[in-house]
Order: sequence, then structure tokens, then C-alpha cells
Amino acid sequence: MTHRRKYWVLWASVLGVAALAGVIIGKAVPTQAGVENPALAFPLLLGVWGLVIPITWLLWKRTDDLQQQGQLASWWWGGLSGTIAILVYLLVYFGRHSELSLGASYLFFGQCAGFILAWFVWRFRGRGEAE
Repeated sequence: MTHRRKYWVLWASVLGVAALAGVIIGKAVPTQAGVENPALAFPLLLGVWGLVIPITWLLWKRTDDLQQQGQLASWWWGGLSGTIAILVYLLVYFGRHSELSLGASYLFFGQCAGFILAWFVWRFRGRGEAE
């Protein structure tokens, strides 16, 4: 199997595992309200999602540096711009205290926390000076 074919098989695997995790989480969480025991369900479902991470790591390690830089720039500029545009839209059209606006705000703050955590790991591994 060629390198290109292996790469696309890995991409398909990532999407398949992510879709499977989404289906499992979607079936486990009720539509209108939260689960009965969130203290048990949250870590369990987070663990299901955590199963996606190792396969995405394999994909990342098989991606060359130029593609990695393109992914990083796309997620940074595209993801951040899209997030802020949707957040502003929801705030303007639905108000600050609507469920949609609050949910989007929580998601944005979660993304910021994840970014800060990943940046500290990157920085303390000494990557800042080397790059």
C-alpha cells in the first residue's frame, strides 16, 4: 500500500471513529434535559471521546511538516474567526442570556482553556526556542 493510500485510510479511520464516538454520546444524552447522573456520565462520555485522540495522533505523526503548518494555520485563523463571528451573531440576535449564546460562550471559553493548556505544554517542552 502506498504512503498516500495509507494516509487516506488513516483519515477515514479518524472520521469513522469520531462519528462513532458522536453516535455513542448522542444516544447516551437525552434530547431535552441532562442525564440523571452527570457525575458518572461526564467522565464516561469524555473517555469515549478520548478514544478518538490516539488515532488522530497517528494521523498527525504521519502528516508532513508543510501539511501540519497548514492545518495549524487553518484551525487558528479559520476556527477562531468562525467562532467569534458565530458568537457575535448569537449575542446580537438572541441576547446575552439566551441558551444558545450561553452555550456558545461556554464552548468558546473551553476552546480558550484548551489552547492555553496546549500552549503551556508546548512552551515548557522547550519547543518555543527551537522553532
